Amino acid sequence: MFIVRNALHNVVRNKGRNALMIIIVAIITAAATVALAIVQAAERARTSALDDTTISAQISIDRGAMIGKTRDAQSGGADMQAMRESMASKQLTLDDYQKYDKSEYGVASSYYTETASAAAVDDGVEPVDSNGTVTNQEDQSATEQNQSGEQPQSPGDDRAGGMPDAGGGKGGMMMTTGDFSLVGFSSDEAIANALNGSFTMDSGQVFGYGTDDDGDVIISKTLADANDLSVGGTFKVADITDDTKTYTLTIVGIYSNTTENTMPMGGPMASTASDPANAIYTSVSTLDALGLTGGKTIEITDARGNTRETQATQLSYTYVFDGKAQYDRFVADVKANGLGNEYTVSSADVEQYEASLVSLNNLATFAKSLLIVVLCVGAVVLVVLTIFNIRERKYEIGVLTAIGVKKAKVAAQFAIELLAVTAIGLALGVGVGAAVSVPVSNSLLASQVEAQATQQQQQRAQFGRDMQPPSGVGQDGATTGEGSLSEAPKDDNGAPQQWGHATQMVSKVNATVNWATIGWMLLIGIGLTLLASLVAAVFVMRYEPLQILADRS
Repeated sequence: MFIVRNALHNVVRNKGRNALMIIIVAIITAAATVALAIVQAAERARTSALDDTTISAQISIDRGAMIGKTRDAQSGGADMQAMRESMASKQLTLDDYQKYDKSEYGVASSYYTETASAAAVDDGVEPVDSNGTVTNQEDQSATEQNQSGEQPQSPGDDRAGGMPDAGGGKGGMMMTTGDFSLVGFSSDEAIANALNGSFTMDSGQVFGYGTDDDGDVIISKTLADANDLSVGGTFKVADITDDTKTYTLTIVGIYSNTTENTMPMGGPMASTASDPANAIYTSVSTLDALGLTGGKTIEITDARGNTRETQATQLSYTYVFDGKAQYDRFVADVKANGLGNEYTVSSADVEQYEASLVSLNNLATFAKSLLIVVLCVGAVVLVVLTIFNIRERKYEIGVLTAIGVKKAKVAAQFAIELLAVTAIGLALGVGVGAAVSVPVSNSLLASQVEAQATQQQQQRAQFGRDMQPPSGVGQDGATTGEGSLSEAPKDDNGAPQQWGHATQMVSKVNATVNWATIGWMLLIGIGLTLLASLVAAVFVMRYEPLQILADRS
């Protein structure tokens, strides 16, 4: 009790020295509090947001792995013919996808689409071209001839050579032959996530998914207006491999795409089937009834005159998860249950969100470095001040030990003094840090976002356009040919966004000081106090009371 009372008395008596230590501790604590709050806010943003967000994912072929397996040891290049055959044999079927569609794997729900192509019939519905005008069959015949294989192969473009689609993901290659695309949906959830984007119904309603609704379709308003079609009417389309085989479809609804995109996927030379206006939406059951299932194959002749068989429909299967934890569990479980290394699981939602955290992650890295520097400097300063404090009070130590106070108790007295001073400094520092953490962190984050925007502007000034990502890598890991990437989008503030997805950079962070931050600062304060107290104990143990008193006299 004497030690505690004497320690508190010394805290009050030595006001100047202790006030200086309190100020130093408060400054260190305030800086550390802001840095720690930023780090924790970044971690919360990275985990909690994805845990509360529905995540969709796809399984697709890893083309990089396939290229590596088929690479020629002598030439160093990939054996493209072997790669095509290997990829064709690795295509996942609907049963394969459904094998992993289990709740024990973390899957909350799933949906899929099947995309086939259809041709226009004589004196029937004509497709709309990218200018919004009707393309008659005479004008379309040359395009179809090119699409069937006579189009020259551009450098780096595997598609002209008959590269099979990686499958599974939304970024996969679409069926580009024919005049129309027949897109079969498995459920309302699939329609809500249509590849051409969201849409609204102008008239009628979306079809059902049972066999009673076979033949029911909805078409775009552009296609309906161009061909004077209305709800309740019927029209015919032909099989792309046999124009004598036709399908009669009933219009039950007319829709308008929320985002109008008049350029077909693949550019102006692509088939009109790639134009969103020529997309005919129906159910998977309808495609099954028409015989356009995944088991049907068609022959395609490439630019070299080689004929090969390919699937008549493209299957895109999507798994939906309630959060990032379930998605991570799915990735691990499917690999453990037989999914080969030639396949990859990817999520555009996760990639898009992580891309939006680039500036925040940079800020968190800076905050971690700042926290380490502040704590190291703070520890050195406290140790130095403690050493000077003990040297100035050497006579007091000699007197206390001379009257019978053990050296351990004297060292404990200095520890209590340091703890009291540190506690006051911690309280002040945490208070200041809590007050300034949000505005300071948002100001620093704004600087990071501005730096990203400046870098993007410099790249545009250098190239005259946005800098493209590494060659051969496109959306969802699918390889792309030269010139197939559009400019990277930008937000309203000019901040850079990612290719493939319009990503809004995180511009604000909720770096508030919570109980976890206070707890960490308390542990840091105790750690610094113990370090300084250890130094004090070492010096106290070295002093001999009689020698101190003799030197004093």
